[in-house]
Amino acid sequence: MVVSVEISGLLEERLRRLVDLGIYASVAEAVREAVRVFLQNLDLKDIAFNLYVYKDATLQYVSEFAGVSYEVMIDYIISKGIVPAIGVISESDVEHLKPGDYVLDGLTLYTAYKSGIIEVLQSMRSEGYRFLAPSSLENFTLILEAQRLRAGLRAMQAVEFTEAPRLKGQARSRLLSQQEEEAIAYALEEGAMLLSDDAKTRAIAKEMGVRTASLASILITKASILEDKLAELVYSYKSIPALLPDYILPLQG
Repeated sequence: MVVSVEISGLLEERLRRLVDLGIYASVAEAVREAVRVFLQNLDLKDIAFNLYVYKDATLQYVSEFAGVSYEVMIDYIISKGIVPAIGVISESDVEHLKPGDYVLDGLTLYTAYKSGIIEVLQSMRSEGYRFLAPSSLENFTLILEAQRLRAGLRAMQAVEFTEAPRLKGQARSRLLSQQEEEAIAYALEEGAMLLSDDAKTRAIAKEMGVRTASLASILITKASILEDKLAELVYSYKSIPALLPDYILPLQG
């Protein structure tokens, strides 16, 4: 993106003097450096927090805006006394899933790997379930895979990556990250369900006519065959922390 800035008067004169002295190669370079220093001095996490709480920005958008990982942004929001809207907010956020195509966004990939539900996704591929994500998330997934390998866990091949369009028109004014736009646009284009653990993402996607559900739907769908592993997955999911009320998926013992 190219941004034009009009600079005149004493400010312009000083910038040109810096160029004449050889401190910067051009006025444009001096302005870029000034903007970089300006941004470094801003508390981007605090601005992101306020966008999340007061402007309905998604967790994925504010993490991207602040330039931090989901984990760091989640911890920061919690430190401010707010519980992030991750996971199941109401009973309508989960449903029994039938074989077919499902699109995942970045936060959902994170919760899938963090909780271990990614292993369930992989096992479901042989049953006619297909899990897709925008190609812009491929490098992020490689990082999640590397973390699994460092923990001594086997690699997963649960998700396929696809080229996805961006949202157009008024929809682009929403505070969504690029990969969220792509995930929603692809789900809309293909008539697929969006699996998102970002409650704000789900709300925006629903307004656009996209069917959505939380990743916890996987646990609901496979509860009868997960047996003893179900409790472990539920507790791991909740520790992210992702919301999963007990009335949605009661555990014995």
